This record gives sequence, structure tokens and C-alpha cells, in this order.
Amino acid sequence: MLTPAPGVHYAITLDGTAVLDTMAGKWLMLDASAAMVWRAAVTTGSVAGLADRIAIPAGLAPAAVRDAVHDCVASLLERGVLVDTARPPAPRRRWWRR
Repeated sequence: MLTPAPGVHYAITLDGTAVLDTMAGKWLMLDASAAMVWRAAVTTGSVAGLADRIAIPAGLAPAAVRDAVHDCVASLLERGVLVDTARPPAPRRRWWRR
């Protein structure tokens, strides 16, 4: 299940989404496309079927949109603003252990 990481707050607007990571003290601004992925992830806990809902009405290849959605989710997970509760968290490297 996908959910915002602890300490992450967000605001969804018509133009995109603003994500604040209070732990890192950083803002992340998502454009309209990435905001659709974020909205699906945080409201339903999954992005399953999102690519088809985007691709079919727009006449796009579902496989290409599926790859883009996957890449967007991977980026949000890597940045630490989104977490997948079904997977164990990646071990965090401590600054003193390089």
C-alpha cells in the first residue's frame, strides 16, 4: 500500500501538487501528470489501473503510460516522500558508515 511518508504534508491543486518533507526541510512541486500519480497513490493506496485510465481516453499506448507511472512512483519512493507499506524500508546509510 502506498502512503505519504511520515512528516510529509501535501496540497493538491488544479495545477499540480506541492509536497513538503518536514524531515528533510524540502519542497517538491509535482506537475499535473505527477500529481495524478500522487493523488491515486495517497487516496487509494495503489496506482493499479491508473495507466489504463489515462491512456485509453487519450489514445496513448497503455504500456508506455504504465512505464511512466512506474517511473514516477519509483522516483517518489526514492525521494522518500512516498512509502510502500508492503515492502520493508530500505536500510538507511548513516553518515558515519560510508
